[in-house]
Amino acid sequence: MRKAFICLLLIAVLSCKHNGATTDTAMTETTATGATTSTSVEMMPPPPPPAPVPPESTSPGPLPVPLRETEMRDYVKVPVFYGTTRKVAGKDRKNVYGADRGRLQYGVTWVSIPHSHEPGELEEPSIRTLTFREDPAKHVVLLEVRAIPKERWFADLNASIADGHANQAFVFIHGYNTAFSDAARRTAQIKYDLGFAGPAILFSWPSHGSTSMYLADEGNADWSVPLLVNFLLDLRRRTGAATIHIIAHSLGNRVLTRAVQLIDLDNRIQPKPRFSQVMLAAPDMDAEVFRDELAPRMLKIAQGITLYGASDDLAIRASKKAHDATRAGEGGADLPIIDGIDSIDVTGIDASFLKHSYIGGVSVLGDIAQMICEGKKTGDRVGISKRSPAGWRMLASNAKRAARPCRAF
Repeated sequence: MRKAFICLLLIAVLSCKHNGATTDTAMTETTATGATTSTSVEMMPPPPPPAPVPPESTSPGPLPVPLRETEMRDYVKVPVFYGTTRKVAGKDRKNVYGADRGRLQYGVTWVSIPHSHEPGELEEPSIRTLTFREDPAKHVVLLEVRAIPKERWFADLNASIADGHANQAFVFIHGYNTAFSDAARRTAQIKYDLGFAGPAILFSWPSHGSTSMYLADEGNADWSVPLLVNFLLDLRRRTGAATIHIIAHSLGNRVLTRAVQLIDLDNRIQPKPRFSQVMLAAPDMDAEVFRDELAPRMLKIAQGITLYGASDDLAIRASKKAHDATRAGEGGADLPIIDGIDSIDVTGIDASFLKHSYIGGVSVLGDIAQMICEGKKTGDRVGISKRSPAGWRMLASNAKRAARPCRAF
């Protein structure tokens, strides 16, 4: 009897020790996932806080979701798909992505376009209008940034492409001195003002969004080139879009043209991707390098290429002085004339202070609409005239243009 009692006692002790070991393991696992209990805090120090990330999509069910413009009471919510090489910087929607370099990430933003919106404008709070806080009913506002896993991103993008009647999309690559929020706002404004039926896709590289950080922006633009290569190849291979247009602005042209150069030089990339219309607005890059090295490669991947340049563009003038070399975004006598590329002098078109943002203006967007939606050749488009001795000129006009012109086609 005494032996039996001792045996039972030993079994109980061993059982307690075994349960204690299991509990320790469970507490360790719980701590690794971020749950907190008073016991786990006593057992081990808390882990460092994770880097902030935008909330991931929680769309119910496995089915892809086409993203459409949504009518609200005072504004329209416009979706913009994005891929970015910026590192996550914070949780605030305006500053989710900063200027540090990061891995290529995917997501969707929603931007408000007010019903009072004037085509070509990027409305924002201003002392001139005595408004100091963003209001979606009055301004183009970044409302939401939502990260999406890559596979789901492509599924939703394909659903959105199929949802449009033209089976098309366009990619916008922004320039220097552009924060992520401003790049998303500009992309949404271009899509809305065009009345473009397919999805708008933003590629955002880590610009600092500061005029004093030009050299740093140049470095980040160059660093982003291989990542844009992968992004463009995936877009061409993994989407059902029959037509993908590309619009690049300012320093974004350097990212695009260098990416195309890498694609052309890499014999492992077969077949080579093909894009529809490629629009190079205010390209901030060496004119001779573009003419001799980059343009011939660009012509291999595009159905058509249009270059917009201006002699009154103050940002391009400053870049010319800093580099002591003619820029591809100049107009007048220095407008690049290259066989196979339609070069259009837009001097006098942009009324903004720097005269560098004409890519979002009604004149250039009206020309783009005639090109990609009506299929008109350069010489047949309203507002374009032949220039002597070569190239084309955009004529300034106060004539009222049709709102959202692509909707008619």
